Amino acid sequence: MARYQLEPGDYGLVRFVVSPLTELGNSLRALRAPTSYPLQAPWYAAVCGVRDQLPLDVLRGLIGPTFDTPDLFNPRAGVPLTITAQLAYLRDQDLRTLGADIEFAVGGVPRGLGVGGRSFGHRLADALAAYWRLAFQPHWSRMRAVLDADVAYRARSLAAEGVIATLNGCGPGVRADRTSITAHILGRGDDDLVLSTRGRPLFVVPSLFTLSSSTPLADSDPMVMYGASNQRSMWTDLGDHGGTALLSPHRLRYLRALGTGRTTTALAEQFGVSPSAANQSLRAMTTQGLVRARRDGRTVVYERTPLGDQLADLP
Repeated sequence: MARYQLEPGDYGLVRFVVSPLTELGNSLRALRAPTSYPLQAPWYAAVCGVRDQLPLDVLRGLIGPTFDTPDLFNPRAGVPLTITAQLAYLRDQDLRTLGADIEFAVGGVPRGLGVGGRSFGHRLADALAAYWRLAFQPHWSRMRAVLDADVAYRARSLAAEGVIATLNGCGPGVRADRTSITAHILGRGDDDLVLSTRGRPLFVVPSLFTLSSSTPLADSDPMVMYGASNQRSMWTDLGDHGGTALLSPHRLRYLRALGTGRTTTALAEQFGVSPSAANQSLRAMTTQGLVRARRDGRTVVYERTPLGDQLADLP
């Protein structure tokens, strides 16, 4: 649990904002445990298609065993909330600043960042820029629409009900009263982390990749994060297949037809295609983590993974 102790007038510094870099960092949780974020299963399925191009040696080293991420992903006062400006800010930071932040959250600096060549901040920003380009840029417009809609809703609530009621409406993990804002953080136990705004803006940030609420791990720029509302609408405008349109239509049909398990031959016969064509699609979905193969005697049976179940059940 983390608590911000507020001084008189501090509630006037609360700002509901969308932070692209924060979402980039939060999404590392879904890369680590995709089944914990079923509403983002279409995103994960798409990312699996470019997984071999991602700087995973760096990304894996930016999330701790209890899913903590460094405060470097948090919005900073005075830095515009665009991915370009946020990455530019990181490029200007040195190893002492960024390395200490990463080590505090994760336990060590990713080996993939190396020690020579360009500055530490540049190497880190380059890796995150590649991740953004491959995994976020194709989907950011629909992600951003959901986050912007949430912020617009909070703005109307601020005008109608006030800041305390609005914060208390951000989910069960966030609680506010006249003197404090509390975030109940999964995995943090009952130990209190006491923070202070000290006259600084307090960013309140909706996220698509959180199961609870969160704050910085240390006394950096004040922030409270919460789960964005109406996430189920994110993938529903992609046509008849909804969020699963990130799969090709015939692969989606195969995924749904697998049920408790089918052979390549049975699937090919059902859809009137060659066994090699069906097998190619099944192997691709296996790489995406949607399907797995098991042996039944001399027969190979394909079945959906939990992530495949989630994607197949989406409208």
